[in-house]
Formats: sequence, structure tokens, C-alpha cells
Amino acid sequence: MTATLERIRKEARRLPKEEREALVRVLEHDLDQSVSTKTEKAAETEVEQEWDQVIAKRVDEIESGSATLIPFDQVEAEMDAFVSSLKGA
Repeated sequence: MTATLERIRKEARRLPKEEREALVRVLEHDLDQSVSTKTEKAAETEVEQEWDQVIAKRVDEIESGSATLIPFDQVEAEMDAFVSSLKGA
């Protein structure tokens, strides 16, 4: 244990019980937030890597000619028809 940590520990022991309990809750919350943030960042990085793989695969399929491409005019017409069907429902 470092000298700073030991000093803080000794000072914390002088606090009334209620304040020590509050300090523990605050420290636990801070620790949970730190762990949660690291976990979220790791998950985001993993998702980004997976999307990069999907994008690279799709680009390869387009460049190799193995992908079936749909002209924009057709996609637009299909989307317009779909939206119109929702409005009529």
C-alpha cells in the first residue's frame, strides 16, 4: 500500500460511521463507472471491427462482380411504394 493510500485510509477511519459508509458508496460508484466505461468502449471497438469486416466483404463482392447490384431508381421506387403502403394502412 502506498503512503498516500495509507494516509487516506487513516483519515477515513477518523470519519463517523455514516460518512465512511457514504465514502464507500461513492468510491464503489466511481469504480463501477470506470469499469462500465471500459466495457462499453471495448464493445464499441468490437462492433466497429465487425462492421469493418462486413464492409470489406461487400466491397470485395462488388469489385469481383459477385454482388447483385440494384439501380437506385428501382430502390427509390420500391421505397416510395412501401412508404405509400404504410400511409394507406
